[in-house]
Amino acid sequence: MIRKFSLFILIIILCCNKSKNFNLKTSSWLEADQLFRTDPCWVGGDDAYSIPYLGDKTVWLFADTGIDPTGNHSRNTATMIRNSIAIQDGSDPSSANLTYFWKKDSLGNPSSFFPEKGNYWYWPGHGIYVNTKLFIFLMRVRGIDTGLGFEVYDWDVVLIRNPEDHPLEWKLKWLDIPRNKYRVIIGSASILKIEDFIYAFSSHEGIPRHPIYITRWPLSEFVNGNFKGIEWWDRSANSWIRQSQLDSIPKPIFLDGQTEFTVHYEKRINKFLCVQTLEFGASNLYHRTSESLTGPWSEPVKLFEPPDKIKPNIMIYAAKAHPQLTGSELVLTYATNTFQFSDLFSDTLIYYPRFVKLNFIND
Repeated sequence: MIRKFSLFILIIILCCNKSKNFNLKTSSWLEADQLFRTDPCWVGGDDAYSIPYLGDKTVWLFADTGIDPTGNHSRNTATMIRNSIAIQDGSDPSSANLTYFWKKDSLGNPSSFFPEKGNYWYWPGHGIYVNTKLFIFLMRVRGIDTGLGFEVYDWDVVLIRNPEDHPLEWKLKWLDIPRNKYRVIIGSASILKIEDFIYAFSSHEGIPRHPIYITRWPLSEFVNGNFKGIEWWDRSANSWIRQSQLDSIPKPIFLDGQTEFTVHYEKRINKFLCVQTLEFGASNLYHRTSESLTGPWSEPVKLFEPPDKIKPNIMIYAAKAHPQLTGSELVLTYATNTFQFSDLFSDTLIYYPRFVKLNFIND
């Protein structure tokens, strides 16, 4: 009788731990949008990855950024740099403080926080604050004569050993990383710590349907800057394989990804949640779910239709979730841009990240 009762209790527990069915409610968050629009010099940027950091602080990472050195918050007198960062103090973006940082060149002009090297520059991937160290994954980018005029073709990692100091005093150590021959940009998307491993979602550039891969390192090696033991998840073999033992590129964990997106474990639904855009140009925001980091992942489901879609020449991309932020059950952002350069001066509402509130409604 006792065994039967124990079995009954176990069944109840297992049923309670099953993934929940859920609906999602999303809405624009105009009050939070102001977070990115109050600095007199910072006049717009894209990418907008965030890293939880030092209590309720957040590190923001931006790609191409407009800096107005006159302090008049005007794009007409702005300089475009390749990347910048910001530190958010407070978890609610509608009431938090945000301080931006970039470098200056020898003449005192604005320059990229992560400097250009030779013929390439850096746009940020994601990063992670772990064991009092800050690791930031960066995408190498270079100009080309076709398409949009650039290509993302490689990756790097920079270690900041003193992230508690003022960002302009950060000491950047460029790590020795194992390159891959597949044009997969390691860490272009979310970096996660799950138990004793660090996982990096990674995109394949330059081919149709944007296949997505997941790689990992043992935590003990990662925090010491040792990236040589990188492993890839191989769906065909259903196992992790060291890069040094790969004969060919593994089967991706899903297709139709993006260079930039986020994945996190969402306790409200007991699943991993991916947030991304999908179409090129005037995209919606989408989500996928999975019981496991390695999949299988669901097909993308429409999550939010940005009101910006009605604008001519609009580009909507780089949708992300920021689970450390508050003010909504889940906070999202997406980037806005334009195919018509002159629109950046006539429409100053674009080229700022936009906030979205997301709430879960359980069935």
